Amino acid sequence: MQPVPLADVTLRNMSVLSMNVENCSRLTIEAADGARIPVRVAGSGKPLIILIHGWACRAEFWSAQIGPLSQHVRVAAVDLPGHGSADPQRPSGDWSIEGFGADILAVADALGADEVVLVGHSMGGAVAIEAARLLGRRCRLLVGVDTFTEAMFYAARPADEIALRINGFRGDFPGRMRGMIDAITGLDAAPELKALIAEGMAASDPEAALGVLEALLRWDIAAVWPLPGISAVAINSALLARRNELIDLDNLEIILMEGPGHFPMMEAPEAFNRLLLEVLGPKFWTRGSGGKALTLTLSHGERGWRGAI
Repeated sequence: MQPVPLADVTLRNMSVLSMNVENCSRLTIEAADGARIPVRVAGSGKPLIILIHGWACRAEFWSAQIGPLSQHVRVAAVDLPGHGSADPQRPSGDWSIEGFGADILAVADALGADEVVLVGHSMGGAVAIEAARLLGRRCRLLVGVDTFTEAMFYAARPADEIALRINGFRGDFPGRMRGMIDAITGLDAAPELKALIAEGMAASDPEAALGVLEALLRWDIAAVWPLPGISAVAINSALLARRNELIDLDNLEIILMEGPGHFPMMEAPEAFNRLLLEVLGPKFWTRGSGGKALTLTLSHGERGWRGAI
């Protein structure tokens, strides 16, 4: 299939990359090193939910979640430095996961949030962990989206493996990206959606993206897990969980979604949103913290429940 330019992609009956959320404001927050962090903010109330994209991704990948979540609480979707509409480079040249965690802290501070829920997709899950460590008691919940448990990305990799994987992208960055997306999306993912995701990721600055990937592959979840006093939930792909080598993490509640692959919030946005709202609702919106009341019913079959491990 010929690559489809990001600007020319139209998804039938879907608005996955539309950020035209009512009352969505755009801010730019400065990181500790002076890097600019573009942020989209919508809604009101506590807690503040910060949506953190994955490697080479962008805030728009959360478009189908901004509206539903902002009906209940305040939501912020970020473009991490080197991603999306952020500058392709950062002044410090620091692409570490810990550095991205500090960027999320800067966002929470700038928005004056004393109660924060971190929702991180893929690499964004690792970033959320580092941000939660900095936020301490201000972080009320950590939600991962197809993240945390895949050993190939969240257990520190050997140096020779990292070099091999990085070099694999250097010859044809866009082509390698398209091949990767085709391999990790669900069997029923629309070709238009796969092209949109791949072209969005391929638009990243290659050197910045590979610097970030190297930092991720050197990062080790075992060194920072578990997070004392912070509840953690992962909404992961059942398809990829069956395929990949997994890490066992204490005190992690896992929900497996049947059908979608690595991008459940885009591949199956309505089902994903129901799961996310179910996770959030009992913890926050029934206790009068400023969010609106939520009523939600969901069968165990829809949940793909796996339980705590």
